Amino acid sequence: MAAFAQASFTGAGQTTELDCGGESASITGAGNQVHISGDCRLVTIEGADNRVHLSMAKGGTIHVTGASNEIHWSTPDGSRPRIQITGADNRISPMK
Repeated sequence: MAAFAQASFTGAGQTTELDCGGESASITGAGNQVHISGDCRLVTIEGADNRVHLSMAKGGTIHVTGASNEIHWSTPDGSRPRIQITGADNRISPMK
């Protein structure tokens, strides 16, 4: 049986890197800069003014609750992840 990996971060005004190991990651807080690797199936972001760069698995989901978050994603095949947003002024786009 495979182990379930999860990466989580809670903070304010921090810079950090996470690896979700092909499973899930969560970020809670404000004003953080976070880089997430590991082809995540689910990424949950709660808070405001976070800047997040993440690696998503094909068919993955990004769930954002909060305001003024900026999320840049990539997938192995360039396909768009499912995106669920609750809040205002959140920007979600593919990495350039």
